[in-house]
Amino acid sequence: MSLDVYALGNAIVDIQIQVRDSVLEELAFEKGSWNLIDRSCQEDILNRLLGTDHWDAALKAGKLTTAAGGSAANTMHGISQLGGRAGFCGKVANDELGALYAAHMQKNGVTFNGNPEQGMTGTCIVLISQNAQRTMLTCLGVSKEIDYEDVNEELLKSSSYIYLEGYLFESENTTQTVLKAIEVAKKNDVKIALTASDVSCIDRHRDLYLQLIQKDVDLLFSNAQEARSLSNTDSNEEALQVLSGWCRNVAITDGKHGSIVTFNGEVVKITPKSVCPLDTTGAGDAYAAGLLYGITNDRTIAESGEIASLFSATVVTQIGPQCNDDIPAELKNLL
Repeated sequence: MSLDVYALGNAIVDIQIQVRDSVLEELAFEKGSWNLIDRSCQEDILNRLLGTDHWDAALKAGKLTTAAGGSAANTMHGISQLGGRAGFCGKVANDELGALYAAHMQKNGVTFNGNPEQGMTGTCIVLISQNAQRTMLTCLGVSKEIDYEDVNEELLKSSSYIYLEGYLFESENTTQTVLKAIEVAKKNDVKIALTASDVSCIDRHRDLYLQLIQKDVDLLFSNAQEARSLSNTDSNEEALQVLSGWCRNVAITDGKHGSIVTFNGEVVKITPKSVCPLDTTGAGDAYAAGLLYGITNDRTIAESGEIASLFSATVVTQIGPQCNDDIPAELKNLL
């Protein structure tokens, strides 16, 4: 079996709750930030937001929504939904949320080779602000324990790309797994794509990011803030110039300002789609799905960028990190 893209990432169940900005102020979290917290802290926050309701009761009451998420998993879900062949390696626990995660992957056509083990499945409380910004409070659980033995090496070797998320660098164990996977990919002519994930991750692991981008990565995804942080520059244009000098293929997204991609020496500016965002969670993941789907299915980089832009715009009009409905007719016409 061959895949378009095989990904390694944190298998995280997203718990999405819409909140007022005042709630973020009370909880003392910066709007739009990504934060690592422990399970007890998550439970305290859920108790404050949901009262005495257990999370599954709150789910039935419509106070929250859940999704089998994690950045790389969202992207693989998107590739599958667009008609591509995607696989995902992540770690879940032998618990209720782990079973939910595996069933979601199977339902959505993503090959998932997670091996359940004792512990707690990773979770992320996603607080969605009134302006559609998302603030993420993550407990990694067993997701941070991916070993190379969890990787389906045959799928890795037979894929066009391996896709890696920067969030994996938060654990020494998963970092070593990533480095081994890169080594195997390079020996088997599998291209390597990396998503920067978050500025806070870049700040903590800058040397590793730069080493991989300059030496191993074939395609880098980042948003504008991440690109400027990585390149130590003040504009998207300057960032692109620096990053494309390190890595031949780079995609920089900038929300309502659109995106810019350099691929095999061609530079393409992609006009954003005009939508009313409801939740920006997963926007970058969907963009990566569209671009990877296009370039692994014989589309030009301009066509791939259009697919990426429209798919991302579709996702932000819904609650949750993935496209929950049929893709719109406009997007179908591009596929």
